[in-house]
Amino acid sequence: MSSDISQIRQSFQENGYVIVPSFLDNDELNIVYERLTKLILATHKKQNYEHAFYADKQDKNSLKQLHRIEEDDFFKSYLTSSKWSSLASTLLDERVNSALAIEWFNKPPNYFHETPPHQDNFYFCFEPPQALTIWLALDHADHQTGCLHFIPGSHLQGMRPHRLSNNLGFSQTIVDFTEEDQGTGVAVTANPGDAVIHHAETVHWAGSNQTTDRHRAALAMVFKSSTCRRNQQRFETYQQSAKPFIQQELCLEEVSE
Repeated sequence: MSSDISQIRQSFQENGYVIVPSFLDNDELNIVYERLTKLILATHKKQNYEHAFYADKQDKNSLKQLHRIEEDDFFKSYLTSSKWSSLASTLLDERVNSALAIEWFNKPPNYFHETPPHQDNFYFCFEPPQALTIWLALDHADHQTGCLHFIPGSHLQGMRPHRLSNNLGFSQTIVDFTEEDQGTGVAVTANPGDAVIHHAETVHWAGSNQTTDRHRAALAMVFKSSTCRRNQQRFETYQQSAKPFIQQELCLEEVSE
């Protein structure tokens, strides 16, 4: 990666997203799989765990999001891992703090939930918006399983208006999203171990998993620069507007896929 880092940074700063192939090697990935398997099995045993989202609460195979997985010691170490933070710092061209959180996402087979078009900074309310998400593919993410789509350069065009989406785990969607927007989106496929990084104001979405036997899981970590601060007034306004939906889902977290 070191030989290509300038090109990677330039692509990120111009487009608002970039892919780093094989960010984790097979040995690192196998450790993540092992720890996640234990964590997910433990989650299934918990009753009404507020940081777990199931597409169908009666079907354990339908687990689609886990927040706060840094409560596990192994994943807690990821929050301060230089492997992740140095990549974030290089792309933002600023010093970054430790990761804000680490979350697990999944699009399980047989549940056709899309991720609506949105910008993460509508949730974050960071000023200046010097923040990004590192999204690590754990499965093959392709058109069939619901890969991510990005609008190149949209992070340079400011925030767009959002409204409630009523989508499990993604309470907001862009109000004025058009067919033209859809057409300019670039689908980004990824292999296990690839890192897909996007800026906090990049417009993005993901399709549903159309398969009957394949999961599309990923880890996501959010980093912000040391100069970045939350606009508390904006954040409280957002929380108030989303309160009915958030209360319905029994969670005050927002995701950043």
